[in-house]
Amino acid sequence: MAIAEDLAAVAEVAADDRLSFCEGTTQMNKMISMFAAALFLLPATASKSRADALQDALSRGNLRVGVAAESLVPWLATDKTGARIGFEIDVATSVSDALGVPAEFVEVPYDDLPESLNAGKVDVVISGVTVTAERARDVFFSSPYATTDFTVVVDKTNLPAGAAEKGYDIKGMKIGVAWESLAEYAASTVFQAAEIVNFDNNGLLRDAFLDGTVQGLIAPTPYPTFIVSRDPDRYAMEPAPLLSTVQAMAVRPDSPRLLNFLNAWIVENKANGALGDMTAYWFKGSEWLDNLEGYDPGAEETGAGTDEKAQ
Repeated sequence: MAIAEDLAAVAEVAADDRLSFCEGTTQMNKMISMFAAALFLLPATASKSRADALQDALSRGNLRVGVAAESLVPWLATDKTGARIGFEIDVATSVSDALGVPAEFVEVPYDDLPESLNAGKVDVVISGVTVTAERARDVFFSSPYATTDFTVVVDKTNLPAGAAEKGYDIKGMKIGVAWESLAEYAASTVFQAAEIVNFDNNGLLRDAFLDGTVQGLIAPTPYPTFIVSRDPDRYAMEPAPLLSTVQAMAVRPDSPRLLNFLNAWIVENKANGALGDMTAYWFKGSEWLDNLEGYDPGAEETGAGTDEKAQ
């Protein structure tokens, strides 16, 4: 009798456990279903806050391209009619043509371009922006599509004795750079004996080079080539740059489709030679110089009128 009662009690407990287990399983399944539904709905909910910039551009009917308001010759400049011209204008126009919508150029102070991009005021920044790890904290970069070299140019008629043999790093040698530029940084890492002379702008640097106050300068692509081509008997440039940087387009982190499109455009136009043709026109040729607003035939000798923030 006692055994029978014990068995009955065990059976009752087992039944209660099965019921409890089933109820727990049911609750767990409900929780899993709700969690799965939440995961499934998350992308759709997030997408309502801001669509990919590519879709925005197609829906709106134009691609808003952020460019520096400053003159960054030959990346960005103004012609005699007041229109913006330059390498980046050609690049952005080709990109927008490939997307099937016109480009709307939004001029923003160079330092404010990332803020305008992340605020959604522009879809993409195409403005001679150098790729750095620090900048990549705020934007997504495309593949590089341009390179800038910083190279030493000297006046051979105004050199201290033995300067060339010492790589121009000799006492009595003065090398001019634009203040707070990558040229200044490059000079500080290479030259120990030569004096590095800082100038507030490229116009003052140009004048100092032409009047012999400094015997050399460090200039970004394409100005060293321009300088030497004007008077190869007087000017010379080092065969290797002190510093090289790469430039890329920038998009918001929430625009992977536009980023993929830009990368595809870069690959395609490198392969078909179109990007190379644009680079050659703006960085190796000089036909465009006569179209510049306020063009001075001597200004390009040191890159006067450019702003090295773009580098």
